Amino acid sequence: MDLEALKRKVLPEHTALLVIDMQRDYCVSGGIFDRRGFDITRVQALAPRLNKFLDKVRPKLPHIVHLRVVKPAGLPSPATAEHNERLAIDRRYDPAFGAFYEVEPRGREMVIDKYKYSGFVSTYLDQFLKGNNIKTLVITGISTNVCVESTARDGFMREYHVVVAEDLTEGTSVEAKKWSLANIAMFFGEVVQSEDLLRCWLTASP
Repeated sequence: MDLEALKRKVLPEHTALLVIDMQRDYCVSGGIFDRRGFDITRVQALAPRLNKFLDKVRPKLPHIVHLRVVKPAGLPSPATAEHNERLAIDRRYDPAFGAFYEVEPRGREMVIDKYKYSGFVSTYLDQFLKGNNIKTLVITGISTNVCVESTARDGFMREYHVVVAEDLTEGTSVEAKKWSLANIAMFFGEVVQSEDLLRCWLTASP
């Protein structure tokens, strides 16, 4: 890895850190991940790693965005309903599961609600990023192979540099995460370790 090139790419003044879907629905017993049989211990273990990372970088990063899924009544499309029915997905929704799981926004950090896998679909994320002259997205959160990858793809299509922190994201399975990161690295962005980002940001000029 060319650390100097990464450092230029993720300069704090033109970088936004996205924290995707750190919500109870995907992290606790009774949530949708648990009901679908996914291993929630790995996503639960992500929360302290992500909090530790955020504590270190918050003083350096002016733009941190928390994206969260919301499920207004009547919003699901016929296509979504058919998909859920065909796969026998139990999508009953309790608003309490929409709350953040351990990783909470602080201060002036932006919270953007989303309705689809991608953070760009039917949201003002792109407007917010362009309004703040953002060129690079550093993406974290869950799940790697669904909402993280969908957001990475759409970000790349909108001409943002995309960087995914491998150890600050978790997928629906170990294999799903592995292949999703390989796909992102091949076609949509750069996959790094959080330690690489800390080396860039904690040695950056104030």
